[in-house]
Formats: sequence, structure tokens, C-alpha cells
Amino acid sequence: MNILSSQIYQAFKEQGFIIAHLGVDTRVTDIVPAEAGAPGTLVFVEHAKYLPAVLEAGVSAIVTTVELAETITLANTAILVAPNVRMAMAYIRQKYADRDVYDSEWGRVHATAVIHESVRVPDDAVIGPGVVIGARVQLGAGVVVMANSVIEFDAIIGARTVIYSSCVISYDCHIGADCILKAGCVIGSDGQGFAQDEHFHHHRIPQTGRVVIGNKVVIGSVTTIDRATYTETKVHDGTIIDAQCHLAHNVIIEEDCILVAQTGIAGSSHFGKRVIASGQTGVLDHVHVPDDTMLLHRAGVHSSIKESGIYAYGPAQPFKKYTKNIAIFQRLSEVWSRLKKLEKQVAELSKL
Repeated sequence: MNILSSQIYQAFKEQGFIIAHLGVDTRVTDIVPAEAGAPGTLVFVEHAKYLPAVLEAGVSAIVTTVELAETITLANTAILVAPNVRMAMAYIRQKYADRDVYDSEWGRVHATAVIHESVRVPDDAVIGPGVVIGARVQLGAGVVVMANSVIEFDAIIGARTVIYSSCVISYDCHIGADCILKAGCVIGSDGQGFAQDEHFHHHRIPQTGRVVIGNKVVIGSVTTIDRATYTETKVHDGTIIDAQCHLAHNVIIEEDCILVAQTGIAGSSHFGKRVIASGQTGVLDHVHVPDDTMLLHRAGVHSSIKESGIYAYGPAQPFKKYTKNIAIFQRLSEVWSRLKKLEKQVAELSKL
């Protein structure tokens, strides 16, 4: 990286991520965390507590808030003013400090990739070694499919989507544009559909639906999303799914949800928009969770939640009630001792 602070400003002022360039025009050679600031570096400062160390380090550029920018006067440092410092961090680092997935050591299409003759590979796509792409797969412009991934027949992959190593996209599944599928995730495996006879033997019910993933969805490593029994398992635009999560058949996840690692959602459950599920959340089948709900502390959702809010534990309960119950639980031994003492006193009084 070797760029002027004024060029960074010009690159992001139209989108509104940087709204002002104050002070001198400096040269930036690296982007680092605030605690690693040094001459030549650009840092992001959202809170005043980080400023003293940054100012002393003599960094070349600081991306900061309007309020903090007014307090900084440095002769050799550029101040880039951002309405939202974390948004600025996201897009500046994407542009200047991200992995270049198009810079492949294997070339554009590796010789060991097996691609069905019916597939048109865009001129700007990158296909890694050992990739298998089945019949009639549609690849959007600029897609990247890394080593040993499999895309089965009739699947659709949107433009600029990046599929990391050893992913499986099963037949007829649809992935939107600008998605990221991290290593080892499986999209479109058969859902857990079985009939049981009187002898408790299991008989497979064919799962012939599909998985549909919207645009700008991120799916973490070793996450599995099952295809629907008949129609669609669907993840809408902007949702972020962490590693080792599982979505069963016919689950619907609306826009901009966040599912943290090891969340499991059983069949036909439905999350509204902007739902956040913290790590190891468990959701039973046919459950509805409304918009703008947070599920915390390994929440166990056994039945539908009627009102948006913060819920925790299992069975999931409103967060205020949960914190009161936890406070009581921590005193359970004391309460038990007092109860035994009272029982003894009552027994003695009954003898009188």
C-alpha cells in the first residue's frame, strides 16, 4: 500500500463514508490497529481513550469522528472525518487491505477443474484446482471458486460471489451476488426427513426442494443449510451466518440477521428481520421469532416468540426476568438451607 490521504478521501467521499479531509496531505503505507500506530500508518479511532497513544505515535492518518476531529491538531497527520468510523473501516480495508481473491497462484482456471461442457465460465471468473462444476450451472461475472469445491447441476451462483475451499453447493440451489461462502460449508444437503413405522425403523422422505441464498450473505466455515422438502429453505439479503451453524429444511431467515457460531435452527422455523442469535442458540421446529429480537446466553427457543425484544436461556424468557432468575439461582444453596431450617422449626412447633 502506498497512497496519499487525499486519495483515500476522494475514493470514499461520494458514498459518505469520509466527509472531510483536515490538515496536511500525507502518504499512507499501511493500515494498523490504533495500538500499533507508527509513522506511515493509518489508524481508526472511535473513542477518546485511544487518542493519546495515537497522537504520540506520529501516525500519518487518523480516521475518526466529527467530535474527536475537532480536538486534534497535528502538523504532520491527516484527519479523515467519518460519520461512522466502523463503516469507514470496513470499506477502506476492503479496498486497500483485503485479500485479493482474484490473485490466484493457480491461474484463472486450473487444469484439474472438471467443468461440464454446458457451463459458460465468465472471462473474469477464477476456478481453483480440483473444482467440480456440474451440468447447466450458471456462474455470474467475477465468481471465485476455490480448490476442491463442488457445484452440482442446475445450481446458480451470483456475480462476484466467493466460494472458499471444499464447499459443496448441491443441485438446483441458488446463491445470490456478492456472497461469501467460507471453507467447508454445505448448501443443499438433504433435510432430516424420515417416516417411522411401528418397529421404529426409519424411511427416508425425499427432500426435493432447494436452498435460496440472497445477496451479500456471508456463510461461515462448516455451516450446513438443508434443502427444503418441497419448496425453499431461504436466507435473505445481508444475513451473516457464523461457523458451524445448522439450518434445517424449510427454515426462513429474513434480511440482515446475525447467527453466531453453533446456532441450530430446526425445520420450518422462521426468523424475522434483524434477529440476532448468540452462540449455541437452539430453536425447535415451526417456531417464529419476530423482527428485531435478540437471543442470548445459549437461548433455547421452544415455542414462537410473540413480541420483539431480548430473550435468554432455555426455555427462552425475557431478559429482565432471566437476570432476576439467575440472581435467585446463585443464592439457591442459601435459600435451601433456610428452607430446611424452617421445616425443622415447623416440625418442632407441631409437636407442642
